[in-house]
Amino acid sequence: MNQQISTKRPTIKVIIIGALVLLAIVAGYFLLKKNKKQDHTQFAKYIDAYTSGIISKKSYIRVHLANSVSNTTDLGETEQKLFAFSPSVKGKTYWVDAQTLEFRPDENLEPDQKYEATLDLTKILPVEEKLEEFEFEFKVIKPGIAFTENGLISQNNTSLKLMKLTGEVSTADAEDTQNIEKVLSLKSPQKLKVKWSHNPQKQTSSFTIDSIQKTNADLTLNWDGDAIGADDDKGETTLEIPALNVFKVLAIKAVQQQEDYVLIQCSEPVSVTQDLTGLISIGSLSDLRFTIDGSQIKVYAPDALEGNYNVTINNTIANINGKNLESAKSANVIFENKKPAVTIAGAGTILPNSGKLVLPFEAVNLKAVDVTIIKIYQDNIPQFFQVNNYKEGNELRRVAKPILQKTIHLNEDKSLDLHKKNRFTLDLDKLIKTEPGAMYRVSIMFKQSYTLFNCAQSATNENVENGEEGEYGGYDYGEKIDEDDDFWNNYQSYYPRGYRWNDREDPCTPSYYTSERWAHRNLLSSNIGLIAKRGNDETMLVVATDILSAKPLSGVSIELLDYQKQV
Repeated sequence: MNQQISTKRPTIKVIIIGALVLLAIVAGYFLLKKNKKQDHTQFAKYIDAYTSGIISKKSYIRVHLANSVSNTTDLGETEQKLFAFSPSVKGKTYWVDAQTLEFRPDENLEPDQKYEATLDLTKILPVEEKLEEFEFEFKVIKPGIAFTENGLISQNNTSLKLMKLTGEVSTADAEDTQNIEKVLSLKSPQKLKVKWSHNPQKQTSSFTIDSIQKTNADLTLNWDGDAIGADDDKGETTLEIPALNVFKVLAIKAVQQQEDYVLIQCSEPVSVTQDLTGLISIGSLSDLRFTIDGSQIKVYAPDALEGNYNVTINNTIANINGKNLESAKSANVIFENKKPAVTIAGAGTILPNSGKLVLPFEAVNLKAVDVTIIKIYQDNIPQFFQVNNYKEGNELRRVAKPILQKTIHLNEDKSLDLHKKNRFTLDLDKLIKTEPGAMYRVSIMFKQSYTLFNCAQSATNENVENGEEGEYGGYDYGEKIDEDDDFWNNYQSYYPRGYRWNDREDPCTPSYYTSERWAHRNLLSSNIGLIAKRGNDETMLVVATDILSAKPLSGVSIELLDYQKQV
């Protein structure tokens, strides 16, 4: 009998194996393509800047082209589908100006989500082969909240019956005020109302709870970030409300600001007629200064406060009715290292050619700073003022160019205690040659490797002199566009690598070292000061003065430009 050999099952098996191999090859190709980043230097002739890094969920997505490709009649919304996003984002695309495309999402972006974006350049301008699509990435910041309460104080400087409590809720990203107000809830036998004041620019919301009656009962505050998606941020604090007619110390705190002080909070307003010398002590320090504001006493020392101090309060301190404290009080307070900081002294913006151009600044807990100077060209100043006032520095890349980057070492004078605030000066004459009519934005910046802050287990002890600095900002997805690209990416980056919003106040983490800590000053190179006053009859009075002599000038030619930069 002839045996029949079936080939059907092996054939199916071969087909399945082949299909799996093909699927693996295709998947591998697309995975490789997805993971392979574009060389953005090839796009320098087409693209000047683009959205990258960590952004707000309310942000628009922008691409600034290297050259104008549109005209004024094309400005506004375009029907062309120019952008694609993964995950998908619905929205509209606008021409902001002849070089700037802006995608405006219909809804907020997803928090803590990384997005991949693609711009179809072929619909905008002729491009070289393989440069048809420009790919870039950005990530939305993770939601977070921080809660602070300032302690109970008297309702006003004369109230013995009522108290109030103030505090603040800050958020990692811009949030709707209605949701912010849901963060805080109260638990009290009294019917208390929370009054809110919101500051969207700083992403802070201040609250006040007033008319708190003295009932010798507790007030519990609960905060929960669930309303804004910050599920992990929650907590509770309970405050003891003192009984009526009880004058006692409620809290003793170390407050670290521009000038450190000890804050003493009492249950009733303190008499301002008494001399507190000898009644309050901070360790063995002498020459203390005191200020009284309602039920609060601020105690200042002649020198910087640092370390552990025992604060003692004598019971002979009186309230506004002459009643003494029910008992003496003592407590330990700790003044930590001052956080690294830099400020520019004064407020001037005009830089006259007086032969000596210096800019004073103050620094604390830093062994070095980086100084950058950006020149805003005279012809570009009208464009600069379209999006800025005289203090701001928005969208500088379109109108300015960096002309100086220099590290200034602050530890050359060994007699200085750099842990304390010291004043230094920048000799601008030695750094730049100013051009009349131009504006210069001076920025004083610092990195984590420049700090002298005492971090027990920190990697901040790198040696600046040996060039072992950390990086400013920087992201894995903002590659080089032009010769100044590295500068602009660092200068404009608000969030550094590894940024965690909850660590933003900790100098021992990279999250502290954001551009928010830097000091800036715009300086206009001119010997002429202008005062302009506009009348109700659409006329304008302009007075020109020689800054060096303070004398009025005559024969000065003045042009007034509209928003389109037309005279």
